[in-house]
Amino acid sequence: MDKFATLEPLRLYATNSTPKKPIPKLVQLVGRLPADLHLLVLSYLPIPDFPAYSRCSRAAAALSESEKVWEARWKALEIDKHQLGSVLDDLEQHNREQAGASRVAAPPTLSVDDEFGDFASGDVLSNAPSAEEMGDFVGAFDHIAVTPTTATTTSKSTKASTFRGMFIRAHNLLKQFTKILESPPHVILNDLASAVTPSLRSEALALRLLSSYLSVHVQPLRKWSMLHTTLRSAMDRFDANLLTAFDQADSKADEAGMKEAAESSWLVWDGSGDWEMGKVWTEKREIFYEQNWDPMDNFTKDGQGLDFDAMHNFMDVVLAAIKDHGSRAVRIFPKDSGVLLFFADRVATEVVGEYITSLLTRAREISPNVFLQASAATFGEVWRMADVILEASKAAGPDKDTEGVVTQTQAEDVVYRMFEVNMDEYLDEEIENVKRAFEAICKGWEHQAAETDALASAERTRFLTSQNPAQVKRNVLASFTDVLLLPVTIVPRTVNAVGGALVTGVVTGGTAAVQGIAMLNPARWTGAGAGQDEWKEYESRGYQVYGQGLTEKSNGRSDRSGKDLREQRGDGEMVFEIGEEEDEEEDFVGGGLNEKNEWEKAREEQDEAGWGNGDKTSVNTRSSVNSSISQLDIKSAAESSITSGNSIKSTRSSVPTPLPSSAANTLDKMDLLLSLDIALELIHTSRESLKRVETFSGYPGHYGFRVRDTIEELFVLMLKALSEGHVEKGFREATQRMTSYKPAEHEEMTSVAPLLQFFELVHIGDMIQSMVQVYFDKEMAHHIDKTDFLNSVVREKKRFENTLDDSVAAGLNAGTDLLMNQVDHIIQRLTKPREYYPPENVDLELGPTDGCKEAIRCLEVHCKLLKGSTSKEVLEVFHQEVGIRLIAILQKHIKRQIISLKGGFQIIADLNAYHAFITSLKVPQIASDFSHLKMLGHVYVVEDAKDLAQIVRDVTRYGGAYRPEDIYEFIQRRSDWKKIEKTVDKTMYNLSFKEDCTIC
Repeated sequence: MDKFATLEPLRLYATNSTPKKPIPKLVQLVGRLPADLHLLVLSYLPIPDFPAYSRCSRAAAALSESEKVWEARWKALEIDKHQLGSVLDDLEQHNREQAGASRVAAPPTLSVDDEFGDFASGDVLSNAPSAEEMGDFVGAFDHIAVTPTTATTTSKSTKASTFRGMFIRAHNLLKQFTKILESPPHVILNDLASAVTPSLRSEALALRLLSSYLSVHVQPLRKWSMLHTTLRSAMDRFDANLLTAFDQADSKADEAGMKEAAESSWLVWDGSGDWEMGKVWTEKREIFYEQNWDPMDNFTKDGQGLDFDAMHNFMDVVLAAIKDHGSRAVRIFPKDSGVLLFFADRVATEVVGEYITSLLTRAREISPNVFLQASAATFGEVWRMADVILEASKAAGPDKDTEGVVTQTQAEDVVYRMFEVNMDEYLDEEIENVKRAFEAICKGWEHQAAETDALASAERTRFLTSQNPAQVKRNVLASFTDVLLLPVTIVPRTVNAVGGALVTGVVTGGTAAVQGIAMLNPARWTGAGAGQDEWKEYESRGYQVYGQGLTEKSNGRSDRSGKDLREQRGDGEMVFEIGEEEDEEEDFVGGGLNEKNEWEKAREEQDEAGWGNGDKTSVNTRSSVNSSISQLDIKSAAESSITSGNSIKSTRSSVPTPLPSSAANTLDKMDLLLSLDIALELIHTSRESLKRVETFSGYPGHYGFRVRDTIEELFVLMLKALSEGHVEKGFREATQRMTSYKPAEHEEMTSVAPLLQFFELVHIGDMIQSMVQVYFDKEMAHHIDKTDFLNSVVREKKRFENTLDDSVAAGLNAGTDLLMNQVDHIIQRLTKPREYYPPENVDLELGPTDGCKEAIRCLEVHCKLLKGSTSKEVLEVFHQEVGIRLIAILQKHIKRQIISLKGGFQIIADLNAYHAFITSLKVPQIASDFSHLKMLGHVYVVEDAKDLAQIVRDVTRYGGAYRPEDIYEFIQRRSDWKKIEKTVDKTMYNLSFKEDCTIC
């Protein structure tokens, strides 16, 4: 029972249980200092001072044998790191041979118990330790070799497996070589060569081990520093001998000898500065001394353009040299030496870098734009070096593991470091060039818009001439998207057109190319592009548009939507040809328009009334999408029809509408307040710069941030130029012109000329916003975080959209005022004096009056023209505003009339027509108001005054829209009001002037 421990009582439910504090560990003290501090002192203590430290106490002696101390000393020898164990084995084998040869002459020995005997040599013929080695034990055992006791020798195998035992073995073997270090370097090398296996590698390993032994981290002897200096001199002499042997092997193309010499030299290198053998081998390569290339060959004969065939050939020679010499460097030099990267760096800096510097200096002298093109093109060419460096790093023999010799990042850094000297100037010039280009485009447009004669003579087609502007915009936007998706090559070569980032796309059949960027060049779409004078002046300073010099005619390319992209030639061929559209689109103008829209109907009526300006346009003219892009046409009918069920047969019937001569000049001016030409030019210019900067998108570090900032800034500058320099100005000017329009001064009544043209601008603005969105999605979205609302691109894009919305809203507000003024003018002008008070002997043909029909037609034309160009929310607000203002106009109109019982039916017919129109707009709030207004017409056809009074008093009859007082004002416009006034008043208010009033 004694072996059973007593159970202690436990408290299962502790009420006030407090967490127990952890018991602190007892700190082991040696004397008055903790043991950790003693270990720290021992890690810096020289080996000769260990005996004196161990004599302090047995605890101190135990600490001096701690594995933690001797592990650091063993690792300082770097035996495991450089695989130097073979050197110790050679030295030990050499000592055994010498000991066996001289064992006969060994003096008598005395076995003693010595704790420090582990550091004594096991050689019975070894001399007594010197004073500086043994300290206080000097002369104690003269001429006697001290050996460990039996207890110590029995644990020899145990000690050999510990760090202390391994270090003792290395110390005893290496200490004997310290005596020969007092000799000259050549003697040291001879003695060392006789002690190890006769080979360059063995000697290099021995020197490396001695260098680690006589280091500050080990300090085996008191004079280790002086001995290390002598050893370093011997190592330098040995390295010089290795360099000679390497040169001899190199001259014989003996890669095995070169490899042995290189590895030996790498072992004895102290790591300071450049490795001499790798440096000398690199400097002897022929690539550094060839001068067969002229950077000026990259310019065309006129000296103004670029042709990079010369640089391509130059880079082929450079890349061949890197591949040849680099693969040899990987085979013969150690893996960690980095000779391949050193050689590639020297080639990139001294050969390629100087070539590029001369090329860019000349390009800078020609023009800023040529400099920008040359910068991106040269980087695109030299980027090939990264792939070749990686390829060369994998060219080692099968006995060598080349994994990780050169990483992808290291190979790319060679190119990045070489080109860094040009990045600041390039990025700054890219931004300045874009600013100048945007300013020139906007100023050129303003200059052209001021030339009234040129504008009046220009033949333009508009969105509104097509049956379905929304469908036309979708087709052109799809073609615009296809162009943005075409691949781009930065380097100008002879096979492509000179200048800029050119596009080469695969066409149908895969045999021809489409110069997509040239398609986006507005100068190719029109005979006289926007701002030609400004543009030519700017171009003379170095800005060259894409597509110059293109003479090869491109074939069509069918995309996935069945649309054909064709290059616009100077003879008027198509840029974008729209094929058949398979998706059915709902009729843009509703069921009332089958083959002719309201715009065409208005045009026919204007022609019949003689309002045309005499500029007849052929019915074969194709409907187009551009307000001022005169040749960006959409083919129709037999050539390329847009099918949308049975509602739209062909766009061939849609023709431009001649406008009244009184408004022709005004419309011509407003027609050019916005232009897709300018939007495309700005996007084209921004995309040109963006593609150049994207070449550097992988740059690391500081310049990587600068490149990303530049990419964002290019898009922001484009949005600012498009918003502030074009869209905002155009809408502001259009709003001012609509405000100054006086309907009474014009004979035209059905169409409000400024408002029609403003609707055209709204279509253009919507198209511009769609193009910006496509450009953002395809080219910018992957560069930024679209969810970051603080990003400059996201903020500027939102600001651009808000500016466009505000401009459209302000214009629609002014346009609504203008439209309703026109409607009021139509109603007043076409309403006859006795329209609602006809003679009794005249039979009425019940139906809307002429004023009502013209007013409704005017409203229909303008409301339906706006459909498809704005969002449903904006369209609903516009329709609601039109309805509210129309109610006010009709109420004023009714209060101005004298209405008979017979004319009341005419009023009801007009109100029914207005109600039917408002119902077609599908705005429930306004439709209910007009239904109440329609009910109001009944007060003019009730003959009995008492019944009329009851109708007036019935508040629920009009849904609360009209009070009795309001109805009372309307019935006062009856022609028989004087006859029924007293009866109505008495019935409504229970008034009787005879009974209730007393005349005093």
